[in-house]
Amino acid sequence: MNYYKPAAALLAAALAAPLGALAAPVVGLDPTGTGTYTTYADLWTNITDTAVVTGFVPGAIVGPGGIAPYVTELHTQTVIGTMSNSNLGAIVTPPGLNTSFELTKVVRFEELVTSQNATTATFGLAPSQSAAMDVDPTRAGVQNFAVFFDQITPGGPSQAVPGNGVDTVRCYGTGVTGGAANGCGGGAGDPDGDGIMILSGHLVFNVASFTASGAVGTGSFDTRFVIDYVDPAYLDIVTGSVFIDKFTGTTNVPSFFTPTSMWDGATPTTVPFLKVDSSQSFAVPEPGTVAIIGLGLAGLALSKRRKLNAPC
Repeated sequence: MNYYKPAAALLAAALAAPLGALAAPVVGLDPTGTGTYTTYADLWTNITDTAVVTGFVPGAIVGPGGIAPYVTELHTQTVIGTMSNSNLGAIVTPPGLNTSFELTKVVRFEELVTSQNATTATFGLAPSQSAAMDVDPTRAGVQNFAVFFDQITPGGPSQAVPGNGVDTVRCYGTGVTGGAANGCGGGAGDPDGDGIMILSGHLVFNVASFTASGAVGTGSFDTRFVIDYVDPAYLDIVTGSVFIDKFTGTTNVPSFFTPTSMWDGATPTTVPFLKVDSSQSFAVPEPGTVAIIGLGLAGLALSKRRKLNAPC
């Protein structure tokens, strides 16, 4: 007997719950890195967001008579532009954002193409995420999402501008773009703009669609992450309180940005670029959702125990 499915269904129900039914906390930010939070917001809106898709087959037929559902890869780079606090009903963007410092988000994960025809494709959550997608290998499990704080050197360029040339995102993560060999030396307060990781998490929910019309395409997405790591010197998020970090938005092709290099050092060639207009919100589960999550986790633990104790 398979004990996994009921538990997994409980977890899926909790994670897929509409965020309208969830409480909306505010997240504190301290640009000085001293834990003195000066801005509290529950919505971050992007000013730039470039995405690259690999492994996608335009016009492929998925399902009976066509190719089987298949996995694609998506990775993006984003600069936070504004912050707002719904409790105050006001924009609370901190002074100095994108002039003296910047916040950059990077996302990399696998999507399952669940259906597709000549013009439209829908995407869901792949059964598992490859370790190759890990943007923060120092944490447990695959971390598909991270936020970096950049102290922009006075008179120096931003390191997070999606575009061509010296300002292309290049100094994030632990891959080929990190380290002094690539001009990303680091240091106290991040004086050279190479980025300090202040948050990371893993993907738990993804629903997206995309429709092409000639050389132009449009789409929408809902992507959610559980936060696993927070640097309290920069962000005020009580452990376990912020359960979901959600991206929502729309995509279009062609993109306004064509970077020569992505944040992880990848050099895009024939893969499509997407312009992604999105925002990021934070949520915690209501008590009823917490109970469902608890049951789901208990069920998963029980199923694993039973599987281990099952006779060979």
